[in-house]
Amino acid sequence: MKKFIIYSLSIITLFIILTYICDFAYTLIYQKSNPRNKLQYILNMNNQNIDVVFLGSSRVANHIDSKVFDSLSGKKTINLGVLGASLNDNLLELKLLVKSNLIKNLILQLDDNYQYTNSTAIVTAGAVPFIRNKIIKEHIKNNLDNFNKLYYLPFYRYATSDHKIGFRESFFSLINKKPKMDPKIGYYPKYGSYPKQTAMLPETLVSENLVFNEIKTICRMNNINLILFVSPYSSKMRNIEYIDKLKERYPELINMSRNYKDELFYNYGHLNYKGSQVFTKDLFLSINGLLE
Repeated sequence: MKKFIIYSLSIITLFIILTYICDFAYTLIYQKSNPRNKLQYILNMNNQNIDVVFLGSSRVANHIDSKVFDSLSGKKTINLGVLGASLNDNLLELKLLVKSNLIKNLILQLDDNYQYTNSTAIVTAGAVPFIRNKIIKEHIKNNLDNFNKLYYLPFYRYATSDHKIGFRESFFSLINKKPKMDPKIGYYPKYGSYPKQTAMLPETLVSENLVFNEIKTICRMNNINLILFVSPYSSKMRNIEYIDKLKERYPELINMSRNYKDELFYNYGHLNYKGSQVFTKDLFLSINGLLE
């Protein structure tokens, strides 16, 4: 019995040691490797003066060709839209950006993302390797119920987000493999058209979004010119009147949700490559007078 107890304790001790070693190794890889996503890219930005920052979800990442916008505006533009991101995720991006960079204009996607205040696993998983970063720590602490486990349990953060930051991604980071979508470019066009897909916007507008309010506060405190816009939807999107309600609440919102042919769409809420080229130019013409 004594031998069994000693053996069991040895296995447990070895397991704990291995989790600490793996946690240290994974974290070191992510901290030292070249950025493979936009959050890592932001963390590597320091003392930059940026004329225009686009924030949002795939409806920014797939829609805004930053090179085209650069050439039209003559300004330095970065597209930091993240596929599947929420306003809360955009808030974290903004917090990290203003920590050590100067931004003149923030162009923010605002549509049915206004309904929600939660973080998404897409951005949170990418953030946890840097959980010791003060800004990330406080943001995750305020948004995730399992913060203590993520922060204190060795390797727990990697084990629970294996699909995003597990062995495969850490190995690619270790060998500095280039990602399919370069975060420095930021624009990820879609090709083809699937116009038969349908979707529905919310019927009612929430009374307030505290995350959006915080984004506005950060912009005001850092003298950032905030511009709000809505990307187009195809004719297959239902309850488009939701955008009218949003526009009524925020009259400054640039509403470009309608009047784009279905052939320009990949699906109900995303433009294809041709559509994104048209929209990038249209958006520039709509907001050019608002840029600082």
